[in-house]
Amino acid sequence: MMNAQVDVNRGDAARTDRDQPRCRILSDEANARYRRDGFAVVKGFFDAEEIAPIRAGCGRTAHLSNVQTQVRDGAGRSYGVAIWTQIDDSLLGMLPCMERIVVAVESLLGRSCYHWHSKLLRKQPGDGEVGIHQDYATWYEDGCLFPHLLTCSIIIDASHRENGGVYFIPGSHRMARIHRVLLGDTIDQHGPDPAAVQAAVQRLGLVYPTLSAGDAVFFHCNTLHGSDPNTSDQARTVIHCSYNAVDNQPLSRPGQEHHRYRPMRRVADDFIVKRRYSAVLREASFHPAESEDDVGAGIFFRSCDRDVASPTR
Repeated sequence: MMNAQVDVNRGDAARTDRDQPRCRILSDEANARYRRDGFAVVKGFFDAEEIAPIRAGCGRTAHLSNVQTQVRDGAGRSYGVAIWTQIDDSLLGMLPCMERIVVAVESLLGRSCYHWHSKLLRKQPGDGEVGIHQDYATWYEDGCLFPHLLTCSIIIDASHRENGGVYFIPGSHRMARIHRVLLGDTIDQHGPDPAAVQAAVQRLGLVYPTLSAGDAVFFHCNTLHGSDPNTSDQARTVIHCSYNAVDNQPLSRPGQEHHRYRPMRRVADDFIVKRRYSAVLREASFHPAESEDDVGAGIFFRSCDRDVASPTR
């Protein structure tokens, strides 16, 4: 595994004087990196004063225990993640509609988009790994015919290999959707065929970007990615806002009504610094926690997908 750095420019989140309030746009270099590697790190996409209230609110996760899904990693560890699709007047509820994110997403997709879902992931010291995967593997099963989806990851706490920061296989977005196999005894333990992943790593390598609070990472839904266990003494918080193209609305699937197209009204870039939100988050806006007995929104604990089988031997 290569512990490589992503080469980024401070100008990736350049401001434009024509927008009131000013909207940060991606540089041509960031767009080129995304198309080449399937992901692009954008330094300083959010200011410290924008990250501070998110960190303060999300750091008090005890009151989110009812909506945090505990995802197991096959080694006896787990991590907690809270999921939402509902847009409300809270900071997190409005965040996926933020002008700078939506403009960036649509420039990378080349299409109009809508909010697919968002996730708040907080890895405590000792929490488990996120197994390597392609997001599109499950989103295809949710009814999306084309891989016209991507995610914007917002870094709330410094992220690096030791505290379970995200890693990517650069260029893997150009691969096909990899056949998934069962990797454990429960329905939340599935992933791409290990033989295909091993071959991809050998040919393309692994990148572990070191990220600071306020950075953002945009990545394609076919890009192979994951994260190691948190072996540090520091918690790591990240918010993943995912988007689908409007013209890629999913086919009807049982239990997937929350992923249907909903018009999305953009929110001004300065709504956080001007405190134009009612609260940092609302517990009622999150999906209920998923489990093997109640798959709920079906983001992690899923009913049997048609493409999951026994692993290649």
